[in-house]
Amino acid sequence: MKKIIIIFILTILPCVVFAQNNMLNNPNKNSFTNKDFYGSVNVSMEYKFNSINPYGQAKPDTVTTLGLNLRYDYFDFFGYIDIHDIFYIYNDKPYVFGKINNYLFGEINPRISLLALSGQKLSNSNIFKDFLIAYNFTFDSDDLLQHYMGFGIDFNIPIFSYLKINLYARYNQAYYGRNENSFDGFLLNIAYEVPIYTFSPGIEIVYSSWFKYIFAPSSSGNIANETDYSIQWKNTFKIGYKGFYLAYSYQHNTNYLELNTKSAQVGEHFLGIYYSYRF
Repeated sequence: MKKIIIIFILTILPCVVFAQNNMLNNPNKNSFTNKDFYGSVNVSMEYKFNSINPYGQAKPDTVTTLGLNLRYDYFDFFGYIDIHDIFYIYNDKPYVFGKINNYLFGEINPRISLLALSGQKLSNSNIFKDFLIAYNFTFDSDDLLQHYMGFGIDFNIPIFSYLKINLYARYNQAYYGRNENSFDGFLLNIAYEVPIYTFSPGIEIVYSSWFKYIFAPSSSGNIANETDYSIQWKNTFKIGYKGFYLAYSYQHNTNYLELNTKSAQVGEHFLGIYYSYRF
């Protein structure tokens, strides 16, 4: 897991440096003739009033997130890593210098634009913005290694800052002993953002959301209360100024981890502080 963290940090840092150099050398940051380069580096800290636990009782948690969004020419990248209970408030494991005992969760999601590869670009009046080949790698510090392969569509709708839909086939390399080393169901992933209001001093209110629907997984036969679908839907309202935001989030969960237990249906409430550096 340390290797994964190091790789993720090494991925973020060159992109930040390149972004800063690009803005210094190019006052018009989108001055590429046939290419676009833009993105954001994101840091957040959230307090969960009730972190879901499908195997037991929900309890409070803190989640620190480091994330990166990047688009350059035909390459589109989104990735993040969550560090739970970074202050060891709720963790019953002792802190050992040089060793991370916190629970970690992350996703790495590169996509390749089919339009850019073919030299095509849709007009701003077209409802479709891009068509992409998509891959997602999901991992945690326990026993989760999943690969998602599929296609994505980005939409160009005025009310949205962005609207992205991805459809993947799922391959479980490791999944807590369930259907490992095999293809196991599909994932529909939707992410979008809507600006609600911008005040004259530059203060803005923003609504963002992501939705995950896992369907058609196989039954492992050795796990109780398995189900054939799972839903996660997180909704966030943020108020901010120049990249700094205060936020409230609610995440709806149905059959979390494809388990039909009472504790796998718990809705989660968050309060958070966000910072986004856009380039």
